[in-house]
Amino acid sequence: MTLSPRALINLLIFSFATIGIHSYAVADSPPSPTPHSLPNKATSDKNNYNLLTLKNGLRVILVSDPEAERFAASMAINVGSYQDPKNQQGLAHFLEHMLLLGTKKFPTPGEYQSYISNHGGTYNAYTSINSTNFFFDIQKNNYEGAIDRFSQFFISPLLSSSSAQREKNAVNAEYKAKLTSERRRLNQAFKTLLNPDHPQSKFTVGSLSTLKDRPHNPLHQQLLKLYKQNYVASNMALVLVANLPYIQLEALAEKYFSAIPSGEIKKRSPAPPLLKAGMPQLQFTRPNINSNMLSFCYQIDSQNKNFRTRPARYLSYLLGNESKGSLYASLKDKGLINSLDSSLSPDYEKNALFCTRIRLTDKGNQQINDVAQAFFATIDTIKSTPINPTYLDEDLILSKLTYDYHNYIEPQALAKLLSSRMLSIPLKDTLSSFRIEKSASEEVITHILNELNSKNLLVQLSTQQKLPTSWAKEPLKWQTEPWYQSQYSNNQFSQSFLNIVHLSAKSTLVTLPRKNPFIPKTLTLIDEQDATPHVIYQKKDFVFWHKADTSFKKPTGINFLAIRFKNAANTAKHTALNYLWTRTFNDSISDSTYEPYIAGLGYSLYPHLNGITINTTGYSGKQGDYLVWLVDQLFLFRPDQEDFERIKSQLQKDLDNQKSRQAYQGANMALNSLITKNNFTTKELEKALQHLSLNDLQNFIKEAKSSFDVIAYSTGNLSKSSTIQLAKTLHARFTGRLADQIPRPVETKHLVPQEKIEYRFPSISKDSTILYSLIDTDPQTAKKTEYEATLQMSYFSILCNILNSRFYNQLRTIQQLGYIVAVEDLSTRNTPILGFLIQSPNKDSTTIIKAIEKFIHTQAILLQSLPQEDFQNAKNNLLHNLKNKARNLGDNAYDEWHEIAKHQQDFDHKKQAIQVVTEMTQKGFVQYIKQKIEEGNTAKILIHNKALDKNVLLKGKWEKAQPEGNNLMLEKP
Repeated sequence: MTLSPRALINLLIFSFATIGIHSYAVADSPPSPTPHSLPNKATSDKNNYNLLTLKNGLRVILVSDPEAERFAASMAINVGSYQDPKNQQGLAHFLEHMLLLGTKKFPTPGEYQSYISNHGGTYNAYTSINSTNFFFDIQKNNYEGAIDRFSQFFISPLLSSSSAQREKNAVNAEYKAKLTSERRRLNQAFKTLLNPDHPQSKFTVGSLSTLKDRPHNPLHQQLLKLYKQNYVASNMALVLVANLPYIQLEALAEKYFSAIPSGEIKKRSPAPPLLKAGMPQLQFTRPNINSNMLSFCYQIDSQNKNFRTRPARYLSYLLGNESKGSLYASLKDKGLINSLDSSLSPDYEKNALFCTRIRLTDKGNQQINDVAQAFFATIDTIKSTPINPTYLDEDLILSKLTYDYHNYIEPQALAKLLSSRMLSIPLKDTLSSFRIEKSASEEVITHILNELNSKNLLVQLSTQQKLPTSWAKEPLKWQTEPWYQSQYSNNQFSQSFLNIVHLSAKSTLVTLPRKNPFIPKTLTLIDEQDATPHVIYQKKDFVFWHKADTSFKKPTGINFLAIRFKNAANTAKHTALNYLWTRTFNDSISDSTYEPYIAGLGYSLYPHLNGITINTTGYSGKQGDYLVWLVDQLFLFRPDQEDFERIKSQLQKDLDNQKSRQAYQGANMALNSLITKNNFTTKELEKALQHLSLNDLQNFIKEAKSSFDVIAYSTGNLSKSSTIQLAKTLHARFTGRLADQIPRPVETKHLVPQEKIEYRFPSISKDSTILYSLIDTDPQTAKKTEYEATLQMSYFSILCNILNSRFYNQLRTIQQLGYIVAVEDLSTRNTPILGFLIQSPNKDSTTIIKAIEKFIHTQAILLQSLPQEDFQNAKNNLLHNLKNKARNLGDNAYDEWHEIAKHQQDFDHKKQAIQVVTEMTQKGFVQYIKQKIEEGNTAKILIHNKALDKNVLLKGKWEKAQPEGNNLMLEKP
């Protein structure tokens, strides 16, 4: 298994934070009249945590974070989609939307959102099965003002009838925006296998057909009833995170949240079992994408009560194991699967689901009985083998390590995480619940294993290929799921399938994991600290940089090694071959990299314009040896025909499935292809990939490995001496292959002012999606000084900050053009780019384009008399972001690596940017915007996914982007 650097960082933060956090009753805790400290803080955690219960019954955690640069708050309410009335599905989600539309104290819609945005903050909310969560962060000087506005949602929201009639369109737009999401389609179809009396079987988002007045029961009255019954202090949990002493945080909590009404929650009726005897247990579905996904899910008892021991992890560790001899490795070696994952769902009140999801190859789909037999044989092997305490001990050790050395968690993320956890965990255990406290007993694990039987089993197969009809008891009858329109067929298990379940002999091919040799044994910090990266070892065509960095007090490190060679991605063919090389190699070593991954030692190998890069992350003790091993494996690697065909087929599917992604994501990806030199569209890559052979790949690899240069970087808890030795070891392996390379910079295509280009990107989304981009195309771009380039990029960043809330309020809240509405700063490579994005389920592209152009025209005029306060706020927001300190090793490392990989390094670029923005004047900003926006001296690119009215194109003088050679747009002289 490979893991990207960012994914590993997220793993270190959250890997032990994913137990079920939703409960149907708020955890009991004795009142706390004065704050007291929460126990079991992580070793590396600098925060102070205090618990307070207000007189109205509101539980509060006050977090004094000495490193917080933005302050945050989160309120979790113990009400979610499970509390929706039967005839008003989505009501809890709708209520979440409504609370943000004004309060008696701050009645103007969008006032809260504008206040947060104008002072450098962010905000959002979500509704889950049993909780609703509102959260924000903001610059410290505006924290109290934000809290004042935030608290009013829970004290005196307007919840007006007129707003309700309008805002349900926004909920409907949110629902429709994800109609093509394969995850949602599969999930909603899967719900038809569940007990229809269980709330988990329901539709939770809401739509115009569910959110409407009922006879003698208006929607507005239902909304008020849900609010009054559930939004009481004893049913909520608040977290405040700031660089303030707890006494000040306590004062804020009492001043602004004591007015939340107290009250008792009516006892909720317990939900019935998740599965109902006699109902279908097998489902076939037809996906929109070319994918084969097989899921085996077992109903087990609720696991929330086991948060201290997490016994289900024992099973997920064994079933999800990817090391040599595992279920995954054996099926992958036969070319039957591409991935396998085992995990536990959140609690669904009395029950949870333990699921193994297998991504089949086409061959695997054809031999699906073999896959099923291997799976059930592995289940039998695990059940018949004594519980191994080694696995439990390893899990306990790694859980503690991950918790004690987790990366810094930003205030908003921390507030959101803690407030949700407070609803389901005894408050004194809030912090310790993020790690395993003690090993699970054999009795509890055995009980879960005994629940893995055919009576508790649900099976879902999603494929466009041939179906194993022998698994079904009756002939297939197809139905259409009403919410996401997926085609599905439910059935009982046939005796033939039950024979596979019950009679699969204990597997002699699958072995259980060995003791993990990669668990770190030493966590000693080196006594070295460098200010900036520097070259520590250099030979001809080989440069190794280093920076000892223990400033974060964690025994971790990061390594980068770039192998740069000619023709890595100069054509669509070579780009596709580079993808194939990295994918086939990653696949070939997946069973050998799983044990390091589990032990907190990750790697990624990825292709780029100038070659490939290997990146290792995690605990520093064995990282050097791991990097050397990876390099050795890369140079020994020889792809074979079967692996080549399998990986090529999967890459073809992935490229084809790009059209099913969210439309706004496709629009942003299309823009990047349009403006970047030597970048290739999905269609170009598909065409190039189609004709590639194993011989092509072998020749590409041979050529790449014969002549290249190397640039590398080590940082973190890695000493100077060990890094020099690592560099010498690696250099010795490259002798005779090193040669000077001229790296190609990633460049933006040259456009001219007032040029207008339109491009339609492939998408199966039914929503009309428009990305309308303004691009500063200064003819003197190549001659611009670094100061001028930074200044112009900063102008666009400030403009984005000013316009975003205005655009959202006008086109989403008032005009209701769509759910996804935003102004984006898409600037890149010294090219300022501002994008206006709308994804709409009910407006045509022409209407959206006219609305965007009208908004731009109106704002261009208004900006000439921009209030000084608005400009200063936007400027301060940009300065605040530029001055943000690194919170984790990766924050520095990836920025430094970006500079090291350049021809010339500038490790002080942020300081220079801060100087530029500090010296910026409003007069200069207004003059620049007048020239670029009001007078139209920008290029424009219109990205869309629906056919446009020809009259609109002619009137607007839009020119269609045309491929020519390797570039999508013609280069201008």
